[in-house]
Amino acid sequence: MEVILIKKLLTIADIAKELNIPESTARYYRDNFIDYIPSVGEGRKKRYRPETIEVLRFIAQGFKNKLTAMEIENGLSQMFPRNIDIEDTNAITTTAVQQQSENEIKQYAQQLQLALEQMSKTMEIIADQKEEITELRKHIAEIEKKQEEHEQKLNDPLQNLHEVQKEIATTNENKRKWWKFWE
Repeated sequence: MEVILIKKLLTIADIAKELNIPESTARYYRDNFIDYIPSVGEGRKKRYRPETIEVLRFIAQGFKNKLTAMEIENGLSQMFPRNIDIEDTNAITTTAVQQQSENEIKQYAQQLQLALEQMSKTMEIIADQKEEITELRKHIAEIEKKQEEHEQKLNDPLQNLHEVQKEIATTNENKRKWWKFWE
């Protein structure tokens, strides 16, 4: 039979007591060097592995020896592993992401469909307007043609009238000449 020993997880208060430093100082060290603090859980339920004591002890000793935060971090990087949070993906998370992606795709598809419908309606309106413009141009051409014909008709009688007036004037002059001759 194999025996598995589970190490006890600690609170930040437990670690502060162990190191004989104020809890606020332990929190300050934790917050400034979080990448090197091994922990489990989140928020108020966050607990720390026993090796956290050694990490915080190293940090406290560095500050006691008047090292800068950068120097302490360089030392930590050589002596302790960095923590990497790996998100535990399970079926529920994967499904939620897939549903969210599907919903986003559906939204984009609906927006695209709406845009295409609007473009189609706009194209129909443009085609109708082109037809109307063509019809209006034909109508204007017909009106201009009729106007020219009417002007021509009006000009013809006026020309005829002028010609008749000239003839009358010429005839009157000829009569006067003959009357003079007879007188």
